[in-house]
Amino acid sequence: MLRMRIDEINVFVHVLQAGSFAGAARRLRMPATTVSAKVAALERRLGVTLIQRTTRKLRATPAGQAYFQRCRAGLREIESAEVELLEEAEGLSGVLRLTASVDMAQTLLPRLIGSFSDDYPTIAVELTATDRVVDMVEEGIDLAVRVGPLRDSSLVTRAFVTGPSGLFASQTYIERHGMPARLEDLRHHQTIGFTKPWARPLPMLLGARKVKIELSGRLACDDLLTVRALVEMGYGIGFLPGYLAEQVGLVRVLPTLRSPLTGLYFAYPAQKFVPARVRHFIDHAISGARQEKLR
Repeated sequence: MLRMRIDEINVFVHVLQAGSFAGAARRLRMPATTVSAKVAALERRLGVTLIQRTTRKLRATPAGQAYFQRCRAGLREIESAEVELLEEAEGLSGVLRLTASVDMAQTLLPRLIGSFSDDYPTIAVELTATDRVVDMVEEGIDLAVRVGPLRDSSLVTRAFVTGPSGLFASQTYIERHGMPARLEDLRHHQTIGFTKPWARPLPMLLGARKVKIELSGRLACDDLLTVRALVEMGYGIGFLPGYLAEQVGLVRVLPTLRSPLTGLYFAYPAQKFVPARVRHFIDHAISGARQEKLR
């Protein structure tokens, strides 16, 4: 059985990367004689000449070049495994920086963040509540909660709450005014306008058909929490994300009518090593959302 010596392999790879024994010695901070001895020991052990040496330069033999390519990839994997283990150990402490819209920050996330803090007391959590789309790398944000689907290819996403947005009313409103049976029936009902620019008119899907709806009642607001409060008090039918409506027991109106915005996603910058605190929070939050029947 061949006995592998990682230190010899590491020195060999550094020699070819540096282009000289002296250069590898400087990088590795060891005497050049030690570098040369380790490469020679590796060649003896393998019974193959890996590097051809002259007084002025060196170059890899065909066998040495092939071995170099495989060893370099292998050393990268070993380094990746070590970094990942260190990330795992260090990730269970430190600060997890989140960002979410104001309505999510005030409704969906507090219980999840609180229970996460109970389970992982060594991790501090900082939540930035804002409706603007932050530059996560520039502002040092670990994880964002965003409405999807997302088209930013620089972000890795994972579905969080998958219920679609739609129209909702309170049970009290339905008992007083009846349930709309068709899209055309909305003109006979009180509706609560949502005044975000993209929602005027409101783009929706009726089955597979794209439709646009004008919610032009006497009451209107650009804040989803306020819309929900008005709907909950029975003032009319309003547009809401499913998770906001279901938290307070509102009734879906025209169930086949839904928003093309399909739910909430976790998003984080594409990176080779995702910190353990991020992975643990995502898993914790998805489990919590499932228990609350939001998925």
